[in-house]
Amino acid sequence: MSHRKHVPVSPPAPVPERAERDARLPALRKQPSQSRSRSLVTALREACIQLLEQEGVEALTVNRLAEVAGVGVGSFYQYFPNIEAVVGLAFDHVLHEEATVHVPALRASITGLPLGAALDAILRNMVRMELRLHRLHREFHLKYHPALQMGMRIGPYANSREYVDDAWLPFVALYVPELAPERREMAAYMLCMAMRSAIRTALEDAPERVEQPVFVDCLRAMALGVLDPDLPARVR
Repeated sequence: MSHRKHVPVSPPAPVPERAERDARLPALRKQPSQSRSRSLVTALREACIQLLEQEGVEALTVNRLAEVAGVGVGSFYQYFPNIEAVVGLAFDHVLHEEATVHVPALRASITGLPLGAALDAILRNMVRMELRLHRLHREFHLKYHPALQMGMRIGPYANSREYVDDAWLPFVALYVPELAPERREMAAYMLCMAMRSAIRTALEDAPERVEQPVFVDCLRAMALGVLDPDLPARVR
């Protein structure tokens, strides 16, 4: 068996054929084609991130965005129909940064780790990323959460099943090869979807809980239970 661990994250290659997924997020009015227009859109995106991180959601107005970006208000509306569209672009940028910077670091850190430690590192990274997006813009994060899964935004997947099969199924097969195929597929699905859903629910219901170390401990216990079909019999 190979000792290289498969990290359940997607490759950071952008994919142009994402119309169905992208339709769930606010979109630009039109794509910039010239160098000058691309620079303008980038400036507005960076201004959006700066305002959200330094001044908060309340400061995010079209006039303030244009001021910080150093562009005219008319230029904003040339490419963005509303504030949500520029926030969507900012979130996409953060997700791409996660995929190109933090994911490679995670891959390197868990190589050779046993299952419990690998899950702990993966889940801590998942929580950290969701908290980063949540702190950037709480309402946007909760509203568009299904469309903000990093693998689906960045990777070459047409649907969640493709993502689960490529990102999580090899991880399960490597660590728990004795699982029957049907159980292996369900375990991969639950690790991918249920863990993320639990984080999202907690962020909406009681975000202070997500900050507590015991939150990741409980997520890891849930994940290990999914991967160990004999656990229920042992604790009865």
